[in-house]
Amino acid sequence: MDKELNKPQPNNVLPQGEKKRRDIFPPKIEFPKEIQLLEELNKLGEEEYKRWRHKKELTDKLLGRATLVIGVRGKDGIILGGDTKVIRGGEIDFQRKIKTLVIKDVPIIFAAAGVLGVIDDFIEVFEKTLTESFNKGNISSLLSVKFIAEDLVKSVEERYGPRLGESPLHFIFGGLSDLTKGKAILYEVGSPGFGQKIQFFSFIGHGSPYARTIGKYLFPKEEREDEAGEINLPCAEIIKRVAFSIYWIGGEVDDYVGGEPRIVYIIDEKAKIEEAKCDRSLIKKEVDKAKEFLRNITFS
Repeated sequence: MDKELNKPQPNNVLPQGEKKRRDIFPPKIEFPKEIQLLEELNKLGEEEYKRWRHKKELTDKLLGRATLVIGVRGKDGIILGGDTKVIRGGEIDFQRKIKTLVIKDVPIIFAAAGVLGVIDDFIEVFEKTLTESFNKGNISSLLSVKFIAEDLVKSVEERYGPRLGESPLHFIFGGLSDLTKGKAILYEVGSPGFGQKIQFFSFIGHGSPYARTIGKYLFPKEEREDEAGEINLPCAEIIKRVAFSIYWIGGEVDDYVGGEPRIVYIIDEKAKIEEAKCDRSLIKKEVDKAKEFLRNITFS
């Protein structure tokens, strides 16, 4: 037996003892380094995702959410509307999310969506910074207001983004292009402090994905060959459609959206903020009618 074990073996044949050991304890398979690295990255990704989910759950529970804001550029002006329901510290509350500001006869309408605690501070700083800039004579057009909003949003993003694991707010504001005269314009400012003009409509907040599904039908844009299209509806009609959107999404579609809509608008060339008035009971009936139609739709 000892002679057999000590007998020289061919290069591709294992000694009997070694063979038995390998049958009991098979060798560990060595994967290419690329696959090993991919596995390590996947594990890191899973851990990172878990940390992000934890942050998001804490944010939703403790800091709350602002929910749905809708901005529309109509045929004769701009409209800004939002719901009034908020969830703060796990409790339901109601507050006006659409803000208005008039400085030296200059009307500004604005609203933010995102993390409530961050939004509250941002709105306070925005109003204070804007007032100081006007008093110093540093505001010459609505574009100047856009630059201020972009810088403030960028600062908030840099401070809270890494801590919360997401962009903490989205911002919409509007006014007249030359402050007290000119065409009414809406701007949207998001992460990382970049703003752009709203040509048609914009939805921000927790309920925005649902609003987009009906937005293109409620706010249809008219296409033109020679120039940019527009939503060929007057503010009076768009106000009703904004209210319809908020009632549609509130409650049954998104629990974070609710309360009575608040809608304001500015007409071209008029330096005045108007509070929207519409038959809310009639709009609610239209919403209920539309939902009932979908519940009972058949294809047979």
